Amino acid sequence: MRRKRPAPVTDTLIGRGTTVEGRIECDAGLRIEGEFTGEIVCRGDVVIGESGVVRSNVTARGVTVAGKLYGSVTAHGRFTLLRTGEMHGDVAAAGYVIEGGAKLNADCRTDPSLAEEPRNGGLKQPASSNAKPPHVSAAEAAGAAGALPASAVSRDARLAAPQAKKQAG
Repeated sequence: MRRKRPAPVTDTLIGRGTTVEGRIECDAGLRIEGEFTGEIVCRGDVVIGESGVVRSNVTARGVTVAGKLYGSVTAHGRFTLLRTGEMHGDVAAAGYVIEGGAKLNADCRTDPSLAEEPRNGGLKQPASSNAKPPHVSAAEAAGAAGALPASAVSRDARLAAPQAKKQAG
């Protein structure tokens, strides 16, 4: 008798030119190249591509931002902000990588307990998590907000910046 194999988990893509509003829950990865407003809960990794614009609270295993993200992030692994990326809001993560040239306008908190497996099988929420979608001012949405000064960036992020410059040069 043949055993039934579980169906493979498929990553989800919101493509360039696509606008979505609502709540996304997924077990696999999620890549956003278009626009999304709402809430994201993902057991995989969330990647916001260079053309992606996200206004959302995001809870995921890992979060990588190459586009624009306005909202709150809870990353159970690493939060990565690439040189083309912008983050406006709050971030709680087990670890950080921030490339030189990235725009970070956020309250950041390193929380190693996020890396621990939740007992209920779901994703762990930090105590300060806000379930409502973020409200972004027109100035922030237009990119008028300044980047976070280097003195306010976590130690891990400062250590990652010289490595990014070496790779680029």
